[in-house]
Amino acid sequence: TVAGRAALQFAQGEGHAECVRALEEHSSTAAEAEGETAVAESAEQAAAAAREAAAAAEAAEARDAAEAALREAVEACERGDADLEALRAAINANTQAADGSEALRAARRLRDELAERKTREARALKRQRQKEEKAAARQAAAAERAAEEEEARAAAPAQIGSTA
Repeated sequence: TVAGRAALQFAQGEGHAECVRALEEHSSTAAEAEGETAVAESAEQAAAAAREAAAAAEAAEARDAAEAALREAVEACERGDADLEALRAAINANTQAADGSEALRAARRLRDELAERKTREARALKRQRQKEEKAAARQAAAAERAAEEEEARAAAPAQIGSTA
């Protein structure tokens, strides 16, 4: 430092050899410490960069695996090997890793289509069941009326015969 140089020059000028030696040792130790600190900081920065690169590579690998799993789930649904619940499970398991990917968007679109189809089929089945129940009720009512009419016809000759 400037003050350190002035002290060293003063000690040299005054002939204080031990002070000169102590100041020179201190100066070289400080320089070594600064160098070691710079090396340590550089090593830490390199290690941090390596950790970041490893994390990025791991994230990319996880994203690729998640996208592959989603594509497989979509293909399985399209082949008929999997159902809506299996697709939902694949989406839930891979949403975070595949966030924003085309594979996730495609899986969600198919999930929505399958859910809508399932809802439409359930409604159609319900309407069909209601129609069948109404038809069965109409048949039961018609059968009941026919039985009542048959009873009335059978009772009518008996009443005619008993009044004669």
